[in-house]
Amino acid sequence: MNFASLPMYDLPELATVTRAWWAGLASHMRREGVADVPEVCATPEDLEKHWRSPGLLFSQTCGYPLTHQLNGKVQLLGLPVYACKGCDPDGFYSSMIIVPASSNLFSLADCRSTRAVYNTDDSMSGLLALRAAAANQPAHSDPFFRSLSRSGGHRRSLQSVADGQADVACIDAVTFALLSRIEPELVARVRVLGQTPKVPGLPYITALTTGTETVQRLRASLRQALADPALSDVRAELLLSGITFPDPAHYNVILELESTASRLILA
Repeated sequence: MNFASLPMYDLPELATVTRAWWAGLASHMRREGVADVPEVCATPEDLEKHWRSPGLLFSQTCGYPLTHQLNGKVQLLGLPVYACKGCDPDGFYSSMIIVPASSNLFSLADCRSTRAVYNTDDSMSGLLALRAAAANQPAHSDPFFRSLSRSGGHRRSLQSVADGQADVACIDAVTFALLSRIEPELVARVRVLGQTPKVPGLPYITALTTGTETVQRLRASLRQALADPALSDVRAELLLSGITFPDPAHYNVILELESTASRLILA
C-alpha cells in the first residue's frame, strides 16, 4: 500500500484547495501509469516516520530534513516553484525577517539582545535562516538574542511577533505570502526588515525504494499537473507556478550555511 501527503503549507484555510491539488496530481499520476496512487493524502502525526516509510509514494519536506535525518533515506523528485516575493524561478526561496510593525527595529543589527522566536528545530526557513542572518552581522562575544523560544509553527511565530511576545522571527516566504492573503489583519501588525539568503525550496520526495521507472512517471506527472489548464486556479491559490528537477547536490548550500553559522550563539 502506498502513501502520499502534502504536509507543507497545510494552512486550514487551504485544505479544500490542497485536496483539489492532490486530486489533480493523482489523476496525472494514474494517466502516466503509476500504480497504487492513494485517493486521499495522509495526515501523519509523525512526519519523519511517514517520510521514511518504504510505502511513501509522494510527499513534500523541508530542505533541512532532506539534508539531515532524511539524507540517504528518500529520493528527491522535484522542486516546486512558487510565485511570490522571496521566491525565484529556479525554486530557491528565502525567509522574511519580521518585527512588530510599531517597533523601533529597522535592521537586524537593531535586533541584537531582543527576543527571537522560531517554528521548529529542524526548520531551514525558521531557525537556520535566522542563525545564518545573525551570523552575517559583526562578530560579538555575547549571544545575539536575549532569548529564543520555539513556537511550533510559522503562523504561531508570526502571531507571537504581532502580539509583542517576541521581537523578531524568520518566516518562510511562501507562508508569509499565503498568510498575507488569508489573514491580512495579522500580517499588517508586523513589518519586514529584509530577507535571508536564498536556498533551494521545499522538495517533493518519494521513498528510496521507489523504482526508477516510477520516479520517471512521477516526474512526468508533476510536469503535466503544473501545466494543466484545468488546475490553473488551484495552482494560483497555492502560489504554484512551475517545477524544476535539480541535482540533490544543490541542497548542500544548506549544509554550508549551517557550517558557517555554527559558531554563533543565538541566545
